[in-house]
Amino acid sequence: MILVTWNCCRGAFANKIPLLAPTSPDVAVVPECARPAAESDTCRWFGDNPRQGIAVTASGGYRIHALPAKARVPKFVIPLQVLGPEPFTLLAVWSKANQRYRYVTAVIKGIQKYRSLFADSPVVVMGDLNTNLFWDSHHPKGENHSALIDLMDELGMVSAYHHFFGEAQGCETRPTCYLLWKRERPYHLDYCFIPKAWASRIRRVDVGTYDEWQRHSDHRPLVVELSPGAS
Repeated sequence: MILVTWNCCRGAFANKIPLLAPTSPDVAVVPECARPAAESDTCRWFGDNPRQGIAVTASGGYRIHALPAKARVPKFVIPLQVLGPEPFTLLAVWSKANQRYRYVTAVIKGIQKYRSLFADSPVVVMGDLNTNLFWDSHHPKGENHSALIDLMDELGMVSAYHHFFGEAQGCETRPTCYLLWKRERPYHLDYCFIPKAWASRIRRVDVGTYDEWQRHSDHRPLVVELSPGAS
């Protein structure tokens, strides 16, 4: 199973989604994507601006269905059921600035709203979380990146990137975003959290390079490949 997240930095669905084809995603979360012409059980879209929302796509025998949304969840933490060869629950995330709860605080509060889902099935939390340990001091204690990592640990989750590469939070060597498109302003802001029980199955983690993706977005795709689970 291949999981991919990529903030596509705006643009038509029909133009942006095909760019991910070389990564062969089974499930992809694509923040900042425009609304597609149609939705189906392999393509869902969420947002309040048709030119810039969050798309979730599925292929390779996988299908996606939106789960009931809870009230007053910060934008955007979207619950979906993924059906297929290995069913799981997906929380698709695009954390934003201009709302009551900003960035990592919104992610924490959104995950807490859907906490019960973690007891029902395996969960993947994936998307542009717009957070890094670098900015811990910019947020109240308990609502910063360290608090998010503590929450994920409590829920039995691990960052696929950090587990695979053995890198500490805040010490990432493969940026997923270049602020203002500048090579000299790299940050790691996009994440794929998986159940700890899946960590031994991580076969590959890739982050797109600056040069390959600079024409398409200020972000780079994060690709996580997992070997098949036990049948």
